Amino acid sequence: MAAVEAPGELLRVTIDDRQVEVAPGSLVWDACEKAGVYVPVYCAHKKLEPVAVCRMCLVEIEGMPKLQPACATRVSQGMQIRTATDQVRDFRRGNLEFLLLNHPLDCPVCDRGGECDLQDFTQRYGPGRTRSAITDKVHFDKAVRLSDRILLDQERCILCWRCVRYYEEVTGEREIVLQERGVHTLVDTFEHRELQSEFQGNLPEICPVGALTHAQYRFRARPWDLRRTASVCPKCSYGCNIFIDAREEQIARFASNDNPDVDDSWLCDRGRYSFPELNRTERVLNPEARLGGGRQPVAHSEALARAAGALLRVRGDHGAGAVGFLCSPQVTNEEGFLLQWLARQVVGSPHLDHRLEPLPELSPEQFRLGIAELEERDAVVVLGDAPERSAPVLTLRLFKTETKRRRRVLRVPLGTPAASLLEPLQGCRSVGVVAHQEQRSEAVALSRSLAGAGLSSSVLTLVEGMNARGCQDLGVSPAVLPGYQPAAEPGMHGRAILEAAAAGSIKALVLLSPDPEWERDPAFEAALSEVEALIVVTPWLGLASRQATVLFPGRTVAEKAGTVTSTEGRVQRVRTALQPRFPFPPDLRVLGELGGALGTPLGVQPLAGPVFSLIAEAVPPYRGTQGGLRADWGAPA
Repeated sequence: MAAVEAPGELLRVTIDDRQVEVAPGSLVWDACEKAGVYVPVYCAHKKLEPVAVCRMCLVEIEGMPKLQPACATRVSQGMQIRTATDQVRDFRRGNLEFLLLNHPLDCPVCDRGGECDLQDFTQRYGPGRTRSAITDKVHFDKAVRLSDRILLDQERCILCWRCVRYYEEVTGEREIVLQERGVHTLVDTFEHRELQSEFQGNLPEICPVGALTHAQYRFRARPWDLRRTASVCPKCSYGCNIFIDAREEQIARFASNDNPDVDDSWLCDRGRYSFPELNRTERVLNPEARLGGGRQPVAHSEALARAAGALLRVRGDHGAGAVGFLCSPQVTNEEGFLLQWLARQVVGSPHLDHRLEPLPELSPEQFRLGIAELEERDAVVVLGDAPERSAPVLTLRLFKTETKRRRRVLRVPLGTPAASLLEPLQGCRSVGVVAHQEQRSEAVALSRSLAGAGLSSSVLTLVEGMNARGCQDLGVSPAVLPGYQPAAEPGMHGRAILEAAAAGSIKALVLLSPDPEWERDPAFEAALSEVEALIVVTPWLGLASRQATVLFPGRTVAEKAGTVTSTEGRVQRVRTALQPRFPFPPDLRVLGELGGALGTPLGVQPLAGPVFSLIAEAVPPYRGTQGGLRADWGAPA
């Protein structure tokens, strides 16, 4: 055991003649990484506790008679470590020879081909040839269906235990177990039951070889076929970081992109497997305008002129209040900001929203608490089950907070009075309150009551929609301007706009990336059929595109560049992962040029960077946040 060092005292160790200083309690593996010395591992994982079962990371440590596992040995002051001696090389070579003894020759057809640690380590450290005949290999079951999402190839498994430990330590669900003993040991689900977890899609990324694979990705591509782009998961407001892996202008998969402050490297299945929605072929491909009772393709410039003419005509005949503006929370910050600029400053209408149902009493107070800060609170109070249904990865953060950080997590029914929480919170000094946006007022009231009882308390609100938080911050709401400044003349919320359009008082509608779910709402169909002018920017064919007076082809989130704001206020970039089939202008340019056609030039190029500078000027908390930082609306209580 390493000697106990004084807290805060750095330990100096030497690794292959390189000196490095690390914190007390660090693993030899961490010290090697800091020194820039690569040590191969299979069982070790940064998010899991060390178990040292694969023995791939054994190193020589001066004063110790045997090789030691780098992934499970703590450093001590003055430790001398060797990672490339003859003894270490021989052991790695022998270890790999045993792993390959019964491993199938599947590399040409394995979905992990090109990104498999067994392939890489064999090339770098393994024997040049086998000493056993191919006919001597022991065979196990292949392509075992664990669920409709995950397949298991038991022949490829190297028994690193990562999948078993993932279920024990990260999700707490314990769906995968080790069965049998000795050479017959294998991985399988408990009692051969089908996986039920909402987080099973993380298994192929946990697996260092090709034993666990995605059914959806099976035989679709190899890593060298893919173009990888860092982005943000579009399925909810939690802000999980992802890689979009695309091939031939189709998304092949979403992969996790570890951000410890947000997702901790995990994705929920709802988000991971949502990419087929962005591969739909029912696309709007050209600008169109209604001419002589029918719709015809037109040039982009003509579509702008006709859209501007229709809006000017309605404003001249009925006033600016006869125009309504709606977008979905899938728009970027830049697009949302320009939409509210177009509505309020160009057309002069107060009627705009990013959702259909009303959302009164908006304020940054409901967003004071950050996701990673949950682990630092003495206790976390979760109101109802809606927050975790809205953002499933939150469940993993709460499980980590409770099991690894040893904090209290209280899941309480809605309407629970603060007084009844004082006893279970006894001894706590700081409390986080987590709520869904529909219970935000209750959460803020509860937080204030707890603060009145002497506890430091703040709120994290889960909003609905990828960029719903950004839309709220930037004033894409009827009652607040950018930065939550109250509007002098509050407008109608989304559903009221639709009802007014159906009743005939709203004469024109501008729709930006309308939510496909809206098309199932009778009020939406009634509104579109009654308005005189319908200007639509959308990527998808549907009711809105069919009814449009002027139609502009829009882009999906995978085809855009800009920023989005997560529910905790973290401003993150989305990047262009796919190019549209036709080179039509992006949505941001359409909005900027429409404002110019209406007589109010934007003043900057309608590109993500220049528009974000306007956002930072209008909303000071957004200054300097483009690197993935949280907008600073004031310190938590």
